[in-house]
Amino acid sequence: MTDQKSQLDRFKEAARELETDDDEERFNECLRGIVTPAKKVCPECGHVFKGNGWDGIDAHWRSKHEDVMSYEKVWPLLRAGRYH
Repeated sequence: MTDQKSQLDRFKEAARELETDDDEERFNECLRGIVTPAKKVCPECGHVFKGNGWDGIDAHWRSKHEDVMSYEKVWPLLRAGRYH
């Protein structure tokens, strides 16, 4: 038998080290950002993008916020996290 731990065993060990193994709410609070990436939110109107990151931002921005700044100018800022 090998000494390598299964992925599940390593996950349980990490949860114990973070003291989240006996409290589901604390577990979700501590690990949600690791397991589930944060949703992207339009900084102009608060629209939450579904799916993969910024999928759909081009059509959304062009239809709702082109008067604020062109998509071509805002996209590099959004991607870098510098447009607020």
